[in-house]
Amino acid sequence: MNATGPPEPSARPPLGALDPSAPTPLGRHSVLRRVVAEPVTALMIQRALVMDVAHPKVAAGVEDHSEFRSRPWRRAWITMDVALRLVFGPTPTARAAARQIYATHDHIHGDLSLPLESAPLESAPLESARAASDPSEPFGSDTSYTAHDASLLTWVWATLVDSAEVAYTRWVGPFSPGEADAYYADMVAFGRFVGIPADLLPADRQAFAAYLDAMIDSGLLGTGDVSRTLVRHILWFEHRRVPPPIVRVGRVLAVTTLDPRLRRRLDLRLDDDDDRFGRRLDEILRTYYPRLPRARAALPMLYVLARRPTIGLSRRIDSLRRLI
Repeated sequence: MNATGPPEPSARPPLGALDPSAPTPLGRHSVLRRVVAEPVTALMIQRALVMDVAHPKVAAGVEDHSEFRSRPWRRAWITMDVALRLVFGPTPTARAAARQIYATHDHIHGDLSLPLESAPLESAPLESARAASDPSEPFGSDTSYTAHDASLLTWVWATLVDSAEVAYTRWVGPFSPGEADAYYADMVAFGRFVGIPADLLPADRQAFAAYLDAMIDSGLLGTGDVSRTLVRHILWFEHRRVPPPIVRVGRVLAVTTLDPRLRRRLDLRLDDDDDRFGRRLDEILRTYYPRLPRARAALPMLYVLARRPTIGLSRRIDSLRRLI
């Protein structure tokens, strides 16, 4: 992959690599921290996940290795914990979170042409057709994947750049002059901190817009059966421990704000009830969210400060599971 479009069919992109001595690039006055500190940005998680798994290699990694269907709260807790430590933690905390991501990625690899070995999907509107799918043609003969693939890291990073900005500028307020560039510069520095090579990161907002446009316009995203099945799992998720209204909020906001080209590619449509609910929810957020007390933005930093590093993550997860 280059900074302006999808990978060349025969190209083998470099792997992500952490710099063990790199300090966190995010200071107290980082625009990125201010954006992510807004709780409303968490409402775009499903949107970012849909964009992620629209990529066939990301979809293959999620399908083969993720436990989000069987243990959704555990997966959500780990993701939230790592993300908050990365963005709001001091350098040792952020660096430990980045190492945790890479340690997890060590085990995420496979081949797009391998048959599905896991149990059938339980509750998606479409059945999984992974075993019958052909290898993804855009990659030529290279149907292998690894979570360390820097081009995949770049795509996941790009979905976060776009989704967080959409949430902030839509429901908190537009960027003031210079803030948009500062936000993007922070995101580029963050991408470098988590090991994405500099030449894969679009240099500025104009280059990023061109990269995102080229990716969505290409024949790469949303064309595989696995991608489409996972998207429906994400947006119409069913689990006895996950209240349907929570899923519905993320679903209507994701479909409402996704690029129309990607919606068409993934054949995403809301029914009349969801469409009305989505438009009403969007209006409520635009009107009332900015009026909430500013203390709302202190929650992520309070979490990182209160988190006790001497308590093992697995122990905290088990405690949470007992509560729910």
